[in-house]
Amino acid sequence: MRAARLHNFGEAPVVDDIDVPTRGAGQTLVRIDAAALGHLDMTVASGTFNIRPSLPHIGGTDGAATVVESDIYTPGTRVLVRGGGVGLTRNGCWAENLVAPDKAFTPIDADLPAAVAATFFLPTTTGYVAVHDIAQVRPGERVLVSGASGAVGSMAAQLALLAGAGEVIGVVPRPDQVELVPDGVRPVIGRGDELAERLGDGPVADVLIDTLGGDSLPPLLQRITPGGRAALIGYTLGTELTIDLPNWLLSDVKLLPVNMIHKGARQAELAPVLMTMLAAGDLRLAVQQFPLDEIADALRRMREGKVAGRAVVVP
Repeated sequence: MRAARLHNFGEAPVVDDIDVPTRGAGQTLVRIDAAALGHLDMTVASGTFNIRPSLPHIGGTDGAATVVESDIYTPGTRVLVRGGGVGLTRNGCWAENLVAPDKAFTPIDADLPAAVAATFFLPTTTGYVAVHDIAQVRPGERVLVSGASGAVGSMAAQLALLAGAGEVIGVVPRPDQVELVPDGVRPVIGRGDELAERLGDGPVADVLIDTLGGDSLPPLLQRITPGGRAALIGYTLGTELTIDLPNWLLSDVKLLPVNMIHKGARQAELAPVLMTMLAAGDLRLAVQQFPLDEIADALRRMREGKVAGRAVVVP
């Protein structure tokens, strides 16, 4: 089988021909239909993460697959691949076949395309938790979403609209990202001082859902009404935040972390509902597919922010 394997940390994976793995007791063999490319995968591949798998290593923590052999699943069953150390402490989904513990597989809606099934779990559950559990968006509130063209930001924006938000403003750093902002969301382009100027001087929203961090976050916090909430998810534009404490205390804007590491049970609870919404078209997830042989280029494009939606590789 073909598999994209990491031979050295900090380098791109290489597509090799290797043997199909053999399953043991308590394991399932699947054919990978689509495998997600995520920021966690890139972090593991960097060698800077506390989890350092043995090399060579097949990456990919998330995927959609079809059961080939199993003691608990009927061959042909479509499954979500996630958990059980897949892509972290054991080989992952960037391959034509995978063997993993039975617990790493969950049957999925047959109507969901493989590329969507491979990528929906993290952005949809994170967006839902941010909107409903953390920010607690209420009907009629104005919501500002940074990174509204990205997978998590797009989901948060769509879910805020479905929650009854009076207006949703979607911030994107570049003009070419506007086309990925969901329908019904008002786009605003820019970052740093440029973004501050385009948003104007006064408050524009009651709630901020931020997926970018960096130099876009301070001006966004300043545009939230006093007593409002800011749910902080990501840091793709930078990992540090400097706050003018006197003015922040005066504004009384709550800074609320969206930490999904301890939300496994909540994610499992939400996944079937969100799959149904995706299959019905109530939610839309943009996906860009790449052949497995082009995985190095796909990862480079992800680092440069040039992927339209979630990136997946198809063996």
